[in-house]
Amino acid sequence: MDLCVDYRKQIEDSLQDELCDAGFYAQIANEAPTQELRELIISIVGDEYGHARIQASLLGVCPPCAACPPDCPGATGNFCADVETAIQGELSAIRRYAELAMCAPTVKIRYLLTSILGDEYAHARIWTAMLQAQSMCHNEPCRE
Repeated sequence: MDLCVDYRKQIEDSLQDELCDAGFYAQIANEAPTQELRELIISIVGDEYGHARIQASLLGVCPPCAACPPDCPGATGNFCADVETAIQGELSAIRRYAELAMCAPTVKIRYLLTSILGDEYAHARIWTAMLQAQSMCHNEPCRE
């Protein structure tokens, strides 16, 4: 299978995923047990929206539509479970951006996409640290 087939559609889908993530993470911020975690999560929300803006500009559409597609997942109200979901999303995004970067039509676009990949990696580490901190503070793991 050729990963580079319908590259524009892959970028469009990625942009929508970023908008969904921004909305989902904003909901998780409302669940955060501390103000510090809430502020950290809000900074990730800004990163995700920035990723959508970059991809929108690659598509010649700027800024991206602020409304999420109807199938965006919502937060469950369980902070730890939602953070686990966020981690899985970030790990999936790392793979997606690696594939998109391999197909990038120019070195500049490859640079932009690998830059986003680096952000997603950092987000996965931050979300993971949040789970670790929660388990340390409550003397119990977040996982059930």
